[in-house]
Amino acid sequence: MKIIVCAKQIRHTYARTGISPESHFICPEDGVSRVNPHDEAALELALKLKDEYENITVTLLSLGPMIAQHEIQRCLATGADDLYQIKVNGQPPSHSDPLDQPDPWVKSDLMARAVRELRGDLVLCGKESLDKCSGQVGALLAHRLDRPFVSAITNLSLDETGGILQVQRSAGRGVREIIECRLPAVFSVDLGSDLRLPKFARRRWAEAYIPRQLDYGADVDAPKIVCTRRFQPRPRPKMVSAPDSRLHAYDRIMQLLTGSKVEKKGEILTGSPESQVEGIISFLKTYGFLETGKTADRD
Repeated sequence: MKIIVCAKQIRHTYARTGISPESHFICPEDGVSRVNPHDEAALELALKLKDEYENITVTLLSLGPMIAQHEIQRCLATGADDLYQIKVNGQPPSHSDPLDQPDPWVKSDLMARAVRELRGDLVLCGKESLDKCSGQVGALLAHRLDRPFVSAITNLSLDETGGILQVQRSAGRGVREIIECRLPAVFSVDLGSDLRLPKFARRRWAEAYIPRQLDYGADVDAPKIVCTRRFQPRPRPKMVSAPDSRLHAYDRIMQLLTGSKVEKKGEILTGSPESQVEGIISFLKTYGFLETGKTADRD
């Protein structure tokens, strides 16, 4: 059985240290190129299946330029057998803009051609990508290939005959489903087990591996979704409360300089339960939550 794992390379923004409001205070150093974490989870499921059964090969399939070459090599070194790269028409090899991507309909067309050419029996992809979060490619790919599709799986196994897969699917709110599906099929994978670490020898092999190219030219479907505008996220506004008017001017100015943050004070009660109860009652009386001199009626 041949398993194809779709590995998307993304550029994830993790900080905002820029000084320009036009870029929403994001500079190039605030991002990191990596493989989509959902696709890493799909690769781990494929490798677990390869460990349990014989005659299984795992192939990585990536679309577009290598913007995260070291990370895709790490995924290859964990146990995958091959790596194929689909060239996107019109993008040079050095193109590094991760946001300038085809729409999900065009992506599914290119990936479906690659799956047919590679003769993949099982296709695994992430439930969604960390940058786009559309979650459409897996379903559209199954539609292109005319194969059954199960979304958000967290585990899978083969039966004794090797032709039926049993998958565990997350149905939300903690509910799990066990679904049987015949090969060939397409599954999207939810986050689960972390991808294993590669061994040193495999890492050296992956660094010397040259990805195999797939080029389908300009004969692709027209996009059905057109992006008309693209912009970075805006900084969230910070809520600042007004200074306490009962304080002196110096204290009010200090509150403004510290963002009107009021320092919280607390006390840790230790000892027996009886002494802790006495401490709570004393605290409530000190700050006016209980009136002094009155005791509650006890049964």
